[in-house]
Amino acid sequence: MPLVEALWEDFDGSFPKKVANLVSASIENNSAAWKQGKSGNVPRVVLVVTKTDLLPSSLSPEKFEHWVRQRAREGGINKITSLHMVSSIRDWGIKNLVEDVIELAGARGNVWAIGAQNAGKSTLINSIGKHVGGKITQLTEAPVPGTTLGIIRVEGIFPAQAKLFDTPGLLNPHQITTRLTREEQKLVHISKELKPRTYRIKVGHTIHVAGLMRLDVEETNLDTIYVTVWASPYLPLHMGKTENATKMQEDHFGIQLQPPIGKDRVEELGKWVRREFRVCGTSWDSSCVDAAVAGLGWFAIGLKGEVVLSIWTYEGVDIVLRSSVIPHRANFFEDAGFTVSKIVSKADQASNKPLGQSEKKKKSDPEVHVLAQT
Repeated sequence: MPLVEALWEDFDGSFPKKVANLVSASIENNSAAWKQGKSGNVPRVVLVVTKTDLLPSSLSPEKFEHWVRQRAREGGINKITSLHMVSSIRDWGIKNLVEDVIELAGARGNVWAIGAQNAGKSTLINSIGKHVGGKITQLTEAPVPGTTLGIIRVEGIFPAQAKLFDTPGLLNPHQITTRLTREEQKLVHISKELKPRTYRIKVGHTIHVAGLMRLDVEETNLDTIYVTVWASPYLPLHMGKTENATKMQEDHFGIQLQPPIGKDRVEELGKWVRREFRVCGTSWDSSCVDAAVAGLGWFAIGLKGEVVLSIWTYEGVDIVLRSSVIPHRANFFEDAGFTVSKIVSKADQASNKPLGQSEKKKKSDPEVHVLAQT
């Protein structure tokens, strides 16, 4: 029985599509064999969405569950036995998950924990172990992915002869986080409830999210559209004219627009490439389409009409258009120029100090300081 894990804030980037397709094919084949009276073990899929304590409080759980099921079907899972929204940190949903998996596994079932490298499988399994009170070997929980190097049989979780296996995190080379250093990952990593940052933007203008992704408004018959950025609050934003975007990249990537941290890291991340999208919307009151960059975040687009957008990021990083997961936007709009101040790494504080003032670092926050304000 596959226990498939995905991060809510990077669902498309962390959802294991290849595994989903293989499991769905196995379900179809074994179901057909079972109906013909042949032997066939039909896999049952339990989908676990993690870190739900960071969901915006305004998001309806029912609407979010509907959205997850839709994205999972489009990702390749044609039949989900059960869906669980959990938070290992706050112990939300763990009890119901454990009871469901134990019942589905039975006395001798095998449960395989499957997920991307950054989905937090080890954290989840440790939370399950604490809940059942079993004596399990504590699995390593690291701030960077790739700690589990082989299949591990986890003892002391399930009763009777049922078994739980922790598998290595699946590498998704199309996630931008796989290219980042540990310090850069800390800035991209979402550890607090996301807050929307919205721009009212017109043709010929551009929004940069750090030095990692960019949106250009190319064509539209509308005066303006609404673009809401959903990403880590430690990532700086900049809105300005598209004609100045190249100069922004040359002058500010690696310095004021971090990550990447340092000018040399810009070239190391790869070639900066453009993809074009035509987006149709039906409402000014809420976002209807997301343009999600794997491992980073997404632009939510609100408009009543059509627009042609260009999304820029590094070559090989996935960009997905999807229905909007969080339709609402900010109550106030960001201004042109730099916004968000917690953006400069410790290594660059000295060289950038004249541009702003230091901010006292919180205990749980990355090493950052104020650089610029709108």
